This record gives sequence, C-alpha cells and structure tokens, in this order.
Amino acid sequence: QACVALQYEIWGPRHDDAVPASILQVVAKVGGLVAGAFTADGELVGFVFGLPALIDGTLAHWSHILGVRESARNAGVGRMLKHFQRAELARRGIARVYWTYDPLVAKNAHLNLNLLGARVMEYVRDMYGTTASPLHNGLATDRLIVSCSTAGDADRATRPFAPQAPHAPVLTPEPRAGDVTAALDAPDRAPMVLVEIPVDFQLLAAQSPERGARWHDAVRTHFEWALHRGYEVTGLQRDPVTSRAFYVFELPRAGARA
Repeated sequence: QACVALQYEIWGPRHDDAVPASILQVVAKVGGLVAGAFTADGELVGFVFGLPALIDGTLAHWSHILGVRESARNAGVGRMLKHFQRAELARRGIARVYWTYDPLVAKNAHLNLNLLGARVMEYVRDMYGTTASPLHNGLATDRLIVSCSTAGDADRATRPFAPQAPHAPVLTPEPRAGDVTAALDAPDRAPMVLVEIPVDFQLLAAQSPERGARWHDAVRTHFEWALHRGYEVTGLQRDPVTSRAFYVFELPRAGARA
C-alpha cells in the first residue's frame, strides 16, 4: 500500500496508471520483483517494480517502475535500487533487464546510460498514451527502451565531455552560436552526432508549454533520424560551461560487437 501511495505522490493524484497493491503482491509471487528503499525509521522513500519477461525467446526481466520520493532525490536512492534489482536478478539466473525512460529527462539519461551502462534498443512513440500526470505535461509519452546485463560491475564511470564533441554536428531546435548544425538530408554520415535535450525539461515545459512541445517534437525527429541512419547512443554528455546536455550518437566501429 505504501508503494501505491508513493506512486500517487510522485506522478500526481490524478495518475490513472498506478499499479495496485494486489498486482504488486501477485507479480512478486510469480517471479517478478518488488523492492523498497527505507529510511532508518522504516519510511519508504523509493521502490522498484518489475515483471518476468520473455524477450526474443529468452527469459528476461521488464522493470516497469522506479520511483523515489522528492525529498530523497539526488541522494543515490534510485541508483541503489537498480543495483539491488540487478544483483537479485543475477542471483536468479536472469541475464538481462529491460526498462523505459523519457528521453527528455537528462538526469534519468545520465543514470541509465552513464552510470548503469544501459544500451538504447528502441525509440517508441507514445508508449503509454497521453496521461493526466503533471510529470508528462500533456505530451505524448515517447520512451526509449533500454537493456542492461545483470552481470559484472553495475557502475560505469561518468564520461567526461570529450574534446572533439563540441565540433561534432548538433541536432537541436535551438542552435547557438558556434554550433555545427547537422542536416537531416545530408548524403554522408558524420562519425559522431550530438542530439541536444534540455538540462531540465520539466522546468522548461512548466515555464513554456509551447517550447516544451517544440523540444519534444524535435527530439523525436532527431532520435528517429539517427537510429534509422545506423547510429548508436553511446552516452549523455553534459557541458558545465554552457549548461547544455547532449546524447552522443556514434556509428559502430568496424568489428565492434552488434
């Protein structure tokens, strides 16, 4: 019940997609995972919930929810929950875990790609439909499906902002002076392309819904273009000097594992 209450606290009282306690109980009984993060006095501050999955004929795990109370954010709670999830799944003999996240949320991209080492598998338009949650700003719930191995070191060191990255072509709805803008109709493919996202999309969309919608549509177009052209997402880079955030897309190197 505390997990249910936390969903409404995070996604808003009108959230119409909260997983009820009965389903959390049942899924935990049949091979899923429900795990909470608690303070020393027993207060639930975050939880992770996932289901057994069969993906491409292989037993896997689909991580459906990761939620952290606002007062406990930026303290590593979500990261600890993902570590616990990964270790428990490895103990059960499950090799891969899949989940989704909003490509516009830079903090989540940093956690999933840079720290957890997840790999982008697919960009899905409006995966969960339009919801009443204020976190979704009335926009289509476009999501990235990512995958991660449960074996090995759960951490990946944060990648620095590479010296060559500022000179790579940039896909952005708001180019700045000095940007080398990428042309979507260019016949040749640059080895690296940067797709910009806002450093704080929630704040941007709250201040200007029109601007938020423009960024949403641009990121959808740019992701679909890059993935269709054969690029792979290799991380998120944040430039502290200019306060900008970029997904890094690179062409696979010859001989690299698919």
